Amino acid sequence: MRSTASIEPLVISCPSLPADFENIRILHISDLHLTRWTRRAADLATKLKGIKPDLLAITGDLGHRSWRWKTSLSSIERLLQPVTAPLGRYFILGNHDASEMIAALEQRGFTPLMNRSHWLRRGRSRLALVGLAQHKRIDTDIPAALTNVPPDAFKLMLMHYPDFIHAAAAAGVNICLAGHTHGGQICYPDGKPIIRHDVLPNYMCTGVHRVGETWLVVNRGVGKAGLRVRMFCPPHVIVLRLQRGVENVQPDILSNRVNHFPATTHMGKGATIEITVGR
Repeated sequence: MRSTASIEPLVISCPSLPADFENIRILHISDLHLTRWTRRAADLATKLKGIKPDLLAITGDLGHRSWRWKTSLSSIERLLQPVTAPLGRYFILGNHDASEMIAALEQRGFTPLMNRSHWLRRGRSRLALVGLAQHKRIDTDIPAALTNVPPDAFKLMLMHYPDFIHAAAAAGVNICLAGHTHGGQICYPDGKPIIRHDVLPNYMCTGVHRVGETWLVVNRGVGKAGLRVRMFCPPHVIVLRLQRGVENVQPDILSNRVNHFPATTHMGKGATIEITVGR
C-alpha cells in the first residue's frame, strides 16, 4: 500500500520565547530520501501547498543516493517550490546527502546552516536559529555554531543526529529539531522500533523528549533507507507552532510519545500536542 506522509501539528509553549515570535509556525521536514519524482512526492507536494509557515526547517537527508544528487535536486526543488516562508528556508545536510547540494540549494533560495547560526528578527525581538554540519558526525562543531550567540539568547537548533541532544543541552539550546532515525522505520505494531540508528534509547527514535532544560523533537521523516519499506511507522512532516505561555502540558499528538512526564503518552492521528518548555 502506498503510504503518504501526514501533516502533524505540534505546539510548544516557551515562557522565554521572545515576545514578537509568539505563534511562529515552523514547517519541519526531514529525511525526504528523494531521488526521482514519484506519486508519493506529488501527494506530499499537494499537501504542502496548503501550509503557510513562517519558517521552513529541513534537518537533512534531502536526497538518498549522493551520486544521484542532481536528480534529487530537481525533485526537491519541485517539491518545495510552492513553500514560501517569510523568515526563510533553511537546511542542513544528512549522511545520505552530497556536499554539492549546499551550493546548488543556496542558489535556489535555501540557506545552509552548517555549524553556524542566523538571527531571525521580528519586530524588536530576535531568535538564534542554529544549524549543525552533520554530513558526517565528525563535522559537528557546536561551539563554532554558537559563535556570537550569547548564552541568554533563545536558541532553536537544527540537527540531523538526535543523539547530539546531550551536547546541545549542555550548550543551553532551548529546542532541537532532528531526524535521521525514521522513527525506527520498521516497528512492532505498538510503534516500538525493531532497530535504531543512533545511540539513544529506542523510545527516543521519535516523538518529543526532555533532556535537562532542552526539548528534542525527533521527526519520523518522509522517506526510507536500507530496506525500502516502513512498517507501523508512517511518514510525516511537522508543523510546529511556538508560543509564550505559563506551565501547562496537554499531550495529544506527534506520532508516538512525549517523554519526561510521569507516564509515556501515545498520541493519536490528527490531534495537537501542547507542551510548555521550562525556560
